[in-house]
Amino acid sequence: QEVSENLENIVNSQHYPNFLETAIPIFLQLLKDGEPQFTADSHSQQLRKLVLELIHRLPANEQLKGHVKVILTGMFVLLEVENEENVLVCLRIIIELHKQFRPSLTPEIMRFLMFVKTVYTELPKTMTLFEPLEGEVASGGGGAIGPGPGGVVSGQGEEMTKAPSSTLPKAASSLKVLAELPIIVVLMYQLYKQTVHSMVGEFIPLTMKTIVLQPSQKAKLSPNFNKELHVDFMAVQIKFLSFLAYIIRIYQEQVASYASNLVQGMVALLKNCPQEVAHLRKELLIAARHILATDLRNKFLPCIDHLFDENLLIGSGWTTRESVRSLAYSILADLVHHIRAQLSLNQLSMAVQLFSKNVHDDTIPVSIQMMSCKLLLNLVECIRVKSEQDTGARELLMKMMEVFVLKFQAIAVYQIPELFKQCQPSSEAGVSPNMEAPPTSSSPNGEGVK
Repeated sequence: QEVSENLENIVNSQHYPNFLETAIPIFLQLLKDGEPQFTADSHSQQLRKLVLELIHRLPANEQLKGHVKVILTGMFVLLEVENEENVLVCLRIIIELHKQFRPSLTPEIMRFLMFVKTVYTELPKTMTLFEPLEGEVASGGGGAIGPGPGGVVSGQGEEMTKAPSSTLPKAASSLKVLAELPIIVVLMYQLYKQTVHSMVGEFIPLTMKTIVLQPSQKAKLSPNFNKELHVDFMAVQIKFLSFLAYIIRIYQEQVASYASNLVQGMVALLKNCPQEVAHLRKELLIAARHILATDLRNKFLPCIDHLFDENLLIGSGWTTRESVRSLAYSILADLVHHIRAQLSLNQLSMAVQLFSKNVHDDTIPVSIQMMSCKLLLNLVECIRVKSEQDTGARELLMKMMEVFVLKFQAIAVYQIPELFKQCQPSSEAGVSPNMEAPPTSSSPNGEGVK
């Protein structure tokens, strides 16, 4: 505790290198010799967490560089045995040291990737956690996907067990930990691309199996359904989807073989994402934008009708709508633009209906209104072609014409006068009724000149 309180003074002192030489081996030996603790209130747990936080606070400078390898080796070992709280600190240490020092590949990194693969392989077996049990009462926090020590399921939000609130789950069974693992896999791929390429490819089937997982309808309707645990579980799925979005162009052929899972999973995530968790939906849409920017967008044609449903795409929560609406419309517009030739007249009509409404919606940015106008114009030729087989296409074109005429009318009545007012010099903005007329002067021929 005293070292923690005075760490800044130690770092700035001339004896700091000597401190590292002495303290780091002691810290790592303490973590190695001590037993992992799964009770938050125990003194041993508080000490272990404090030591890890001390290591995390050490500045990533040249003085620390010589200790990086031994620190990372210790952190990778702890990942497999420690509790949720401590492993979250370990992960921050691993990320920071790899970003700053880019160490050479070690066997521990390959072992870490195997550990991540094993954890996600076991993930489908944990869906039974959501199933209602006889006499079960939801109380306290969630965030764990499996039993901790002594068969206790516990975690960060509501608990689904009789465990005390101070019980910590093992890291391998913590949803909070699982949500952080994909970003480290991405980091490892960036640093060791050639070596880990094949192993990272093995995560694609796991990703496809993970994103389609969801609790049964019976579990969702249960009064004891743990919503916080479900939010944590969806966070893991969305983080894994974001990982897929990062590597999708590299492994596009492999991903294409799981296209049905990808489409099914993304639509299910949009449908099940809680309305009150706006940041998750935004992260989901960002991942979707990257995925739909590839040729895989054609695989989403069978579900395009669902994507035109704003409640599915954007959600019905006020915060969610305000934070992701522009992003969602731009993603959908880009998708429709690229697959417009394959859309049926009914689907084209749905697109026209949605984006015509946006043209007249003053609550969305002007850039989205302009994008909607451009998309409607790009749909004209596709609708004209359909008019040769369906007379309803002509009526749709007339409605589009009406949309633009009404928009021009709104601009003429409301926007242009405002623009003139803003462009008019302040001296000419208007004369007050009480203001006297300007004086006149006489010209040489005797005529008054104003």
